[in-house]
Amino acid sequence: MGNRRKFIKDTASIAAFSLIADWASAVPATDKLGEILPQRQLIRDGQKVTAFCLGGYHLGFIDNSADAEKMVERSMELGVRFFDNARGYINGRAEEYMGKFLTPKYRDQIFLMTKAHGKTGKEVRQMLDESLKALKTDYLDLWQIHNLTSPEEVDRRVEAGVVDAFLEAKEKGKTRYIGFTGHQSPKTFLHFLKKLDELGVEMDTCQMPQNVCDPTFESFQKHVLPVMLEREYGIIAMKTMAGGSMMGQRIDTTPKHIETKDIPDVVGKTQLTYANLHQYVYSLPVSSLCSGCLTIPQLEANVNVLRDMKKLSEADMNKLEEYAAPYAGMMVENYKRIF
Repeated sequence: MGNRRKFIKDTASIAAFSLIADWASAVPATDKLGEILPQRQLIRDGQKVTAFCLGGYHLGFIDNSADAEKMVERSMELGVRFFDNARGYINGRAEEYMGKFLTPKYRDQIFLMTKAHGKTGKEVRQMLDESLKALKTDYLDLWQIHNLTSPEEVDRRVEAGVVDAFLEAKEKGKTRYIGFTGHQSPKTFLHFLKKLDELGVEMDTCQMPQNVCDPTFESFQKHVLPVMLEREYGIIAMKTMAGGSMMGQRIDTTPKHIETKDIPDVVGKTQLTYANLHQYVYSLPVSSLCSGCLTIPQLEANVNVLRDMKKLSEADMNKLEEYAAPYAGMMVENYKRIF
């Protein structure tokens, strides 16, 4: 365990641009609206983002638009400046909320990210135009290929021109940076990196699961994170609470054959706390932690973990992993798949 952690740290420290050199001591700052949350470097060119990113998926679940507006406003008040979204989130409602309540007032203060799940170049180009329209902006800060699911699907998307469309969008200024996401298998990410190498292409970011269960089962932390750091990719962590499964909850993306009653409440059954789940991920060399919130109290709890953050020791992290290890695997990390 110690050797694995040392490798991750050493890899980060030798990066030519020191991509996340300040990951253990994110620096608070201010903008014209007031104090913002601590930032970490996301892009090789030095671009920083707040270490907490508000996820768009859960925002789209909020039926009352007034409540969605309150979530956006409270995020800005709390110093959040990094916002996530995707064209497919709740039939586009998540992007529409941000286009109505976020970008008209705050476009110059935020780092705006969305994603496209299209399988062909034509599809993702159309999705980009739809995203820009819904978000009411002329450009994105970050556009990501959404949810790479398998090595075979990677090949199909590449052959169908998806990567070409993303490169074209960046060249035309429709997005400043490009990246990719996925949560099913580390092998899929490694295969995609191989395809990018063959094309002579380098992207800027990747978004992947990072949580206390991950090291024990099909681990992105063990198999992907060191490779990404060596290549100086910005790491956006997601699934910090395994999509709610850490608390025995089910969300819309949970496989249909898994019932809530079958998902163990890891936090309830161990000495892990809700805050531990976020502290663990913040103590990894990630650029930002993306988490969705359905209520203002959830948002405030997430932000407070970062504000009060003290880097966990290796012994602390090992202990948290030990608590979670018996529950790692398909029932809790039910978004993963073995290839």
